[in-house]
Amino acid sequence: MTDEQATRYPSLAGKRAVVVGGSRGIGRAIALRLAAEGCHVLVNYARSAEAAEATAAECRAHGVEAEAVRADAGDRDDLAALFERAEAWGGVDLLVNNAARGLERPRPAIRQRPNHLHQTMDVNLFGPWQAAQAAVPLMEQRGGGSIVNLLSPGAWQYMPDYSAVAVSKAALASLTRYLAVELAPRGIRVNAVSAGWVEASEGEHSYRGNVSDAVRPHVPAGRNVAPDDVAAAVAWICSDEAPMLVGQTIHLDGGFGLAAWNAILDPEAE
Repeated sequence: MTDEQATRYPSLAGKRAVVVGGSRGIGRAIALRLAAEGCHVLVNYARSAEAAEATAAECRAHGVEAEAVRADAGDRDDLAALFERAEAWGGVDLLVNNAARGLERPRPAIRQRPNHLHQTMDVNLFGPWQAAQAAVPLMEQRGGGSIVNLLSPGAWQYMPDYSAVAVSKAALASLTRYLAVELAPRGIRVNAVSAGWVEASEGEHSYRGNVSDAVRPHVPAGRNVAPDDVAAAVAWICSDEAPMLVGQTIHLDGGFGLAAWNAILDPEAE
């Protein structure tokens, strides 16, 4: 990130952000971008303490407050403790729900196992839901806020062996719209970002083979999405530059979703 990119949205300076799932990959990029914009950041993690502490230290290098706080996004008591810490820390203006699971046991939908489905839903759907419930009173104390949920193209289209994540993200997309309508009158905007294939992300390591190389030729923008691209979208959504963005999903994929049929119907065009 360049210095020019770092302070694009002055309205974010001094805001207090909680990034759920903020230690690595996309979450880390979001935490660092918000810190570069002048936000104080709580970096949540479930298992990667060392990575979370490193991310928090990088955030502090931007001259803001930052802490790494452990909480399992799928555990209601853990989330309650996280937001108790956030309240003592000074409150919450921004909530980014990035934590996700479900790719560790890829199976077709008909073969998914109940325990895996429940665990995936606990983190990917009920986690953001409960985080919002805990964050909203703290946001209201500070005059409003912004919630951003991280979604996935699998919520709208079929992806092999992706059913558990896809269904949970589709439900989160619906929850985004419901929360948006209910919370907008209270000064809290709720939106989502659905990134395409994100190169150099944690999700990239969950697939066999080099998916990045396979996807890249079919992206009209000429490259795959990077974590910093997602972070830039989140920063804009949270800023005062997007006051009328309510209940929307930004599809961030370089045009891949629009052009996917091109490789099938007109392979010579590639």
